Amino acid sequence: MENKNNSTNLPALYTLMTVWFFWSFVAASNGILIPLFKLKFDLTQTQAQLVDFAFYAAYFIGSVLYLIFSKIMKGDILNKIGYKNGIVIGLLISAVGTLLFYPAAQTASYPLLLAGLFIVGLGFSLQQTATQPFMIALGPPETGAQRINLGGAVNNLGGTIGPALVSFAIFGSISKEAAENASIEDVKIPYLFLGLLFALLALFFWKSNLPRIKNDEDVKVSNVMLTLPMIFLSVCVLVAIFTSIETAIMFTFGLMVVLMLGYLIYSVGKKSGAVTNASSVLSYPQAILGMTAIFVYVGVEVTIGSNLGEYLKITENLDSSEISKYVSLFWGSMMIGRWTASISNFDPSPKLKRILIVVVPFVAFAIILLVNSLYSGDVTDLLPYAACVVVLIVAYFASKEKPVRLLLLFTALGAIMTIIGVMTTGKVALFSLISGGLFCSILWPSIFSLGTAGLGKYTNQGSAFLIMMILGGAIIPVVQGRIADTAGIQTSYLLATACFVYLFVFGIIVQKVLRKQGIDFDKEVSNVKGGH
Repeated sequence: MENKNNSTNLPALYTLMTVWFFWSFVAASNGILIPLFKLKFDLTQTQAQLVDFAFYAAYFIGSVLYLIFSKIMKGDILNKIGYKNGIVIGLLISAVGTLLFYPAAQTASYPLLLAGLFIVGLGFSLQQTATQPFMIALGPPETGAQRINLGGAVNNLGGTIGPALVSFAIFGSISKEAAENASIEDVKIPYLFLGLLFALLALFFWKSNLPRIKNDEDVKVSNVMLTLPMIFLSVCVLVAIFTSIETAIMFTFGLMVVLMLGYLIYSVGKKSGAVTNASSVLSYPQAILGMTAIFVYVGVEVTIGSNLGEYLKITENLDSSEISKYVSLFWGSMMIGRWTASISNFDPSPKLKRILIVVVPFVAFAIILLVNSLYSGDVTDLLPYAACVVVLIVAYFASKEKPVRLLLLFTALGAIMTIIGVMTTGKVALFSLISGGLFCSILWPSIFSLGTAGLGKYTNQGSAFLIMMILGGAIIPVVQGRIADTAGIQTSYLLATACFVYLFVFGIIVQKVLRKQGIDFDKEVSNVKGGH
């Protein structure tokens, strides 16, 4: 990378953080759309989860298109056009996607609404592929996870506000009558306004003075890099054509499970250390392991929140107009964790840092309560969730901000809490499931940093492959929807438990793989003073 000093370019970092807000704003708002569409289009839970499928499948397709255009341009496309231009183009693509909501809402067309979400996600794919390696490159690589956490803090502020705002824009109030009287046409104005914001943000980035940061050596896309995802995509499309989309999704899930477990076993048995004569990013085992982990991580994050509406309907007798504060609490939990992890970016003294690690999570929790009280009114029933916040604080202190230790602690707690959510009832079960947001919150930057560690000139392509695996957010929620249709919504959350267990195993194995290459992130972070 061009930025070789040990300081962080803070003005550029803060500029990049603005785009993060909308990623989670839209993703969290899907949790409001899913029960609404299920009611108005008379869908099964599996069919309703196609909202997430359309949105997150776009990340996979977007990454494949990224590779295709890089192949055509005979070099990494972001090194050709620059990170900033990649973000601008991505924002404009997302703006175009929101325009489809108007004809889709007018004609009450579920497929057209899904197409609009797909195009929005397509733009997000390019934005994320450009933004995250950009943020890592703005300072020391060993503190890249901290900078991504800072972006994530802004990201999940959007996730906290999104459900409340979108619910207000669609329903206007909280009541059974509001949900019954709402129509599909009510979604068009909020999303057209969102498209206007995308266009304005694109203009802001175009005018901004972001530095030119790229890999020192441009890398061409190899045939194997393009062939493998194309084969995978082609097989899934053929299954969908000859059977159904739902069958293709289940087939994809089964195939990914086989590949993930197979590569874990291969990685454990592999004796060699350093990667020599690498022909592509796929020569690095940490990149492939990172891809599987991103697939599972995004899947578990999305599936907990997106199936929450159905869970609340079955267990609490709430309809789509009454669930926003719980959906907001889930995505706000992501904000609590990421705000906590972002403290190091401001380089406080050790004493002040310890105080902030206790205070900041509760400040974030208070913001969640405030935002939802403005729309939902009484939020006192959310106050006992403070106990889950305390658990996060204790776990964060125990992690000592080491990426692998943090990953292991948080995935273990995520698995434990989802099991409690399945085995109990009432608010204990509900808050245990929602706390999955707390324990997902800091996993993305840890996985992303570990998956791209030591990739050198292949970092951009590694980023593209990891972004491709956001596909998990398209597949795993639909699988949980199928389980919910057959075994019940509460039992279906055992799938989330399995995801956390897989990520725990990933943390153990990727650490061993990196140590064989002479990379020990936990040790390096221990030797870094402050966050800059």
